[in-house]
Amino acid sequence: MAKVTGSLQKSTEIMKLSNSLIKLPQIGQTMREMSMEMTKAGIMEEMMDDTLNMEEEEEIEEEADAEVDKILFDLTDGKLGEAGKVDTRVPTLQDQIEEEQAEREMEKYREQLNGLLSG
Repeated sequence: MAKVTGSLQKSTEIMKLSNSLIKLPQIGQTMREMSMEMTKAGIMEEMMDDTLNMEEEEEIEEEADAEVDKILFDLTDGKLGEAGKVDTRVPTLQDQIEEEQAEREMEKYREQLNGLLSG
């Protein structure tokens, strides 16, 4: 019985020493920080993958457009290439105002010219 009691006391001392070496709150905090960093790394990796995929999609779209243009050129015997490019620029408000002013001036000049011709 004394032997068992001695063993239990030694086991208790070893457990106390082990607990003093292992700081559970500190380990818990370290694990939370590590988890947050791993989450950030995962999010960053996902964002990088998304960015790279978007660039690849744009390249594929450009290649597809070029191939469609080539096929249309072949089907129209080159007539499509003679058509030229369409201006895809959207007119701004300033462009519209300038165009309206130019149209009003032209109308004024037409009226003056008609007045001179009829008078």
